[in-house]
Amino acid sequence: MVEQVSYAGFWRRFWALLIDVIVTYFPIATVRVLLGLPASGSFDPLQPAAWWAALFEMGIDWLYAAFLISSPWRATLGQAVMDLHVTDLNGDRITFGRASARYFAQVLNLVTLGFGVLMQVFTARRQALHDLVSGTVVVRSRAARALAPPVMRLVP
Repeated sequence: MVEQVSYAGFWRRFWALLIDVIVTYFPIATVRVLLGLPASGSFDPLQPAAWWAALFEMGIDWLYAAFLISSPWRATLGQAVMDLHVTDLNGDRITFGRASARYFAQVLNLVTLGFGVLMQVFTARRQALHDLVSGTVVVRSRAARALAPPVMRLVP
């Protein structure tokens, strides 16, 4: 039996990202305020506190994404809400190292002025540039479970 995979679409991934931004905003905003900076705002390279806040923000975002995606959940909170999970090309859970590489490869989306994200509309597996670089795919998790044959249980 051939298993069909339902790849995540652009808008579902967009809403998952928005949820993740909201989730990570609160700890980041708290640290910024504790450092004497506004909760959100532009980066001022002349303020040492801005550098610490930027390092903290990058660290939180990286650890949040890498730990959750490499966990048994295979998804950040936003991805879980939107019924998505990240796997390798064989459908297996990815390691923390690969999840980290996927996170840092998102810089390529900035370098390509967003084209790296839009690539998912045109690729067969709906992979963005950072997915292609890290060898990952984002799939619909419930769709995969719905295609699995039912488990028969014998009642004693």
